[in-house]
Amino acid sequence: MPAYPGKFQYLDASGAVSSQGPCQFRFDKETAIVTPASGTPIAFDLGDVDRAVKHDWDFELTLFTGRRIQLKQFGAPFSTMSEELLAAWRDRTVRCLLLEDLEEVARYNGTAALNGPPTPAEIRLYKSNIAVLPLDGPAIQWRLAEVDRVSFDEGTYAVTLESAGERLAIAKLAKKTGEFRDNLDGAIGELRTHAAEALHTTFPFLDPDQLQRLVETMPEGRSISLAALGSIHAKLPEALIAQAVDEHLRPYFDALRSRSAGDSPITGFKFTRPDEEHSAEGEPAETEAKKDEPSLFFWFFFALPGSRVAWESTTGSGRATYFFDAPPPVDQAIAHLTRGLALVNFRREPVYLSDDSLEQQQRFRKYAIGCRKLPELRALRAAFRGRAIHTSVEAWTAQVEAGGA
Repeated sequence: MPAYPGKFQYLDASGAVSSQGPCQFRFDKETAIVTPASGTPIAFDLGDVDRAVKHDWDFELTLFTGRRIQLKQFGAPFSTMSEELLAAWRDRTVRCLLLEDLEEVARYNGTAALNGPPTPAEIRLYKSNIAVLPLDGPAIQWRLAEVDRVSFDEGTYAVTLESAGERLAIAKLAKKTGEFRDNLDGAIGELRTHAAEALHTTFPFLDPDQLQRLVETMPEGRSISLAALGSIHAKLPEALIAQAVDEHLRPYFDALRSRSAGDSPITGFKFTRPDEEHSAEGEPAETEAKKDEPSLFFWFFFALPGSRVAWESTTGSGRATYFFDAPPPVDQAIAHLTRGLALVNFRREPVYLSDDSLEQQQRFRKYAIGCRKLPELRALRAAFRGRAIHTSVEAWTAQVEAGGA
């Protein structure tokens, strides 16, 4: 961790100076430390920086607390320090957005606007997600499977992504505009092609028109009712259950189905990679995917009395049933829950771990920061009401009756 000599100011939320003077500034991939020539050091996680603004000769960091750290008078090393700091901050932000394990396609410098004015940003395109890291604004990420429409404005050279009524406009990419459009269209197209291939292999009895309707109705990472699937093909609901529910999890599935009401169960799927063939609770998968079949992770939501839903993953890695509040309309609540789960790649730890565990244990720190940066994750944790572990059907039933452990 190199040390850079310069000066600093530490300002409170109102802009008043709390401390200032000569300092040594150090940072690595996670942590930054301002050490005054006289006084107490200021140490913080780079993920706790909500805004990082680089000027010609100074750098301002805004923490999630509202306090600001101004770094100035670092001389000739400032250029190197500021570029390395900006890169480290962006990388840490990506980890806290829970994107670090995704395959990156390309990075671009331009502007981004989410339902508002544009701001300079780095745009990182992944095979399944897009992340926007503004210099002066909160970082965001979208799942490409949830993008409903992509358009291009010949006048402004802006590429606009639309999802669930929101618009994300990306512009000022200069000569990289065409490359970005091609890579974005390619990533979205590859996701849809992969979904069509996987669903065709899983449900070979569907004709091309029915398969097309299924791909449109049940894109990767979204939830849909079995009743809606039945409108595509009468055999589809039970065929999906047969494919999606592992034998050792079938008793739990059947018990939840007998308790559910309305259009439930509601189902969905995601793709998995070889390195994901383990449980989110850190244990080996109980079953292995067949070599000739696509590696898919299925889940089901069951509407229960008392404005609650149960969420069950039914392929191999399922270790527990999770319970969430779901105020009416239930289908809308489930859509919000699904989006939250999808943004954390269906990891369970960010959902069930206590606030104290997230805040106090360093290995879970990125989840605590992710909760601040991702409103969907905050809402998911707020809705969580407990879980019932798959130890035995009898013990699990007792936990279900008690509302979850």
